[in-house]
Amino acid sequence: MLRNTTPDKKIHARSLTKGTEGNKSQKLIPRHKPSNSYGGNSNSEKRLDLLKQSVSNLPQKQTTRPNSSTSTERKLKAPQKKLIVHKKASSVSERPLNTILSSMQNAHKHKLVSDRKKERNCLHKFSYKSNTGFIPGNPNKVNQDICIVNSTLNHDSYLFGVADGHGINGEYVSGYIKERYPSLLSSNPYFLSTPIRAMSISASRLNKEIGSKDFDTNFSGSTFISVLFRGKKLWCANVGDSRALLGRQIPEKTSSKGNSNHWMSIALSRDHKPNESDESARILSHGGRVEAYQDEHGNPFGPSRVWLKSQNIPGLAMSRSFGDKVAGTVGVICEPEILEFELCADDKFVVIGSDGIFEFLSNEDIVKFVVPYWRRGDTDGAAELLAKEAKEAWMREEEVIDDISCVVIFLDVV
Repeated sequence: MLRNTTPDKKIHARSLTKGTEGNKSQKLIPRHKPSNSYGGNSNSEKRLDLLKQSVSNLPQKQTTRPNSSTSTERKLKAPQKKLIVHKKASSVSERPLNTILSSMQNAHKHKLVSDRKKERNCLHKFSYKSNTGFIPGNPNKVNQDICIVNSTLNHDSYLFGVADGHGINGEYVSGYIKERYPSLLSSNPYFLSTPIRAMSISASRLNKEIGSKDFDTNFSGSTFISVLFRGKKLWCANVGDSRALLGRQIPEKTSSKGNSNHWMSIALSRDHKPNESDESARILSHGGRVEAYQDEHGNPFGPSRVWLKSQNIPGLAMSRSFGDKVAGTVGVICEPEILEFELCADDKFVVIGSDGIFEFLSNEDIVKFVVPYWRRGDTDGAAELLAKEAKEAWMREEEVIDDISCVVIFLDVV
């Protein structure tokens, strides 16, 4: 049921069945390719430095690299029980109020955990792949995508995600998301009872922390999409234009040919683009503009972007993100759009990817590519093929290639 509420990295794979692993103010900007979040070619950093000079009321900070862990946990760790020693009291009235409330909360948590022990983990195995993109004249381009594969959250919960950084310091923003979001989410008091609320609160806190770090985020940020699994339920939280989908097998009975199987893609998220009606309305209400680039003749060129009312900055190509302080002044937000989904036996796999995967490949394309590898139980091959097909599509359409990242998760729902 649905409710709305660098260099190339090696593939990492694990098996989970064995318990491991508006108003136009100016015509602007010479023609350039609209591939990056802020538009972009080899001179984008020079233009960005000039644009920053016009934002006098926003402090600039020196950039230092945050300490972020890039390693992935290799084993599923069962939550460790902590023994709590209580001092005996002859009656409830003699016990401190905070002790009574704590006991009530613990009892509620124990019941939730006990109920979930009856649920079978539906994850089978997964792999991920992340490739550095290509910009002519910039051989030292850094991969700003980050894959999050965290199988060690407590209470039989498993988290996967992709963060896609953009701007000069985008790699630091996506790296910090990987470092902090899993712990913020799992330690949230609503994590067990109301995951949607926990995800929303954790995203808000995460964005505040990013804004206080010592790397400049006036014109840098990251999208982020995550999928949380618990039993037969999943929650997909999306901020920006990365994407997640579900591959479902639909058996059909025919009188002449017996049983035949069809496949469908089920979107678990929508792209947060400035031209979406609700997203555009929010930006306009905050004093921003939504327009595409204009060529030398004043014709729209490329995707819709977010601009300040009277200045041609920042030109952000999505309407939600982490960081991006300048864009945040005109309605770009970090609030995730969350979908809760009940899995069934026909649901066979989930794919999470940055927009580098989905820019020129449809959801249906993704399902078509993954199915043969699902039949063979090969998550490595599925992730490798998706990255390869996405890169070839970029090469056919653009002079640049975006960073390309995906996580492929095979399910075993009964």
